[in-house]
Amino acid sequence: MSSQLGHVGMAGRNIYNMTKFGIEGLTKGMGVELAKYNIRVNTVAPTFVATPMVKKFFKNKEFKKLALGNIPMGKLATESDVATSVCFLASSASSMVTATSILVDGGWTAK
Repeated sequence: MSSQLGHVGMAGRNIYNMTKFGIEGLTKGMGVELAKYNIRVNTVAPTFVATPMVKKFFKNKEFKKLALGNIPMGKLATESDVATSVCFLASSASSMVTATSILVDGGWTAK
């Protein structure tokens, strides 16, 4: 599991950004290295997901405005949004998908 913040930076989240960028690099390297064994390595990189932890963050009106203002779809991801991406990657439907990331970010990283 990665994050949109493994693809773009966010002020005040530098350590988190660093770890997620590392996961993305590891995914690419391992995906290439293990492909010859038909082992696929991918990440799912969601935006903020509507969980109890995130709902606490969103009590801060400035943070909520900042986060939602960066999501062109204007809403949080759901647990189902993330789970369906994971299911896709675990299925044979993604048999040629490796060394990449599925961004479930409502368009955040496209800007």
